[in-house]
Amino acid sequence: MTFEKVSVVGLGLIGGSLAAALRESGEVGEVFGVERDEESLRFALENGITDAGASEIGPGISGSEIVVVATYVDAIAGVAEEISGFVSPGTAVCDVGSVKASIVREMEKGPRNIRFVGAHPIAGKETSGVRESDPGLFSGKRCVVTPVENTSPEALSVVKALFSLVGSEVVEMDPESHDEVFSLVSHLPHAVAYSLVSAVASGGGDRNLFDFSGGGLADFTRIAGSSPEMWAGIFIENRDALLGAIRGFAGKLGEIEKAVASGNVEELAALLREARDSKQNLGE
Repeated sequence: MTFEKVSVVGLGLIGGSLAAALRESGEVGEVFGVERDEESLRFALENGITDAGASEIGPGISGSEIVVVATYVDAIAGVAEEISGFVSPGTAVCDVGSVKASIVREMEKGPRNIRFVGAHPIAGKETSGVRESDPGLFSGKRCVVTPVENTSPEALSVVKALFSLVGSEVVEMDPESHDEVFSLVSHLPHAVAYSLVSAVASGGGDRNLFDFSGGGLADFTRIAGSSPEMWAGIFIENRDALLGAIRGFAGKLGEIEKAVASGNVEELAALLREARDSKQNLGE
């Protein structure tokens, strides 16, 4: 058996899916869940997502070899502080947040009796909540861990083992590089999708323009169905990198705007061709 006990704090889509995957692995003696929403906690217990659980952090998490914090990013440091009061000294704690630098910096000042490792499983979907839990969510996906100079090698090994157990390919990256990368490949696309939906919704007058859209708009804006509260926190926590990404995108959109305004078909086609070729070179 790989772990005797793992606790997951926050049983939303990611936390619930991780708990379910750990139980399904057969390599964890007990999966303990903490979820303040009573209905969500009841669903997790009744559907075998966790073995046991509680609505608040307390003695139930004691004995855990690792505690996973699966809350909104702006709550992680505070949750880790609470966890420190109920676990043995040296217990590994990781998060699953989409922002790393600010969290890792905060945790370096945090409780000394836990060993924190930043982690970001690159998995998810636009729906949320424990009812959307999927034990296969992490299989074949990458998980980025972000150790720093003071990170415990033992805790890092524990976190890597945990995500390997649920089928993830674990890679290392420094926190700042992580945030730069994900400002472009994740946070910017969400910002654009939310903005596009707002632009389309406000441009139709009395008509519902989405009734006239094809699959392209639906595909492009699918992620705008994600949790606004969660993404607002991510945007603010990674504001510097995201602002740079937004400005870069605005510049590229401005180039297309100028070419359209000028009526220069050749210039416009060249810009579109450049983007198409870049997409094809990505192999997707």
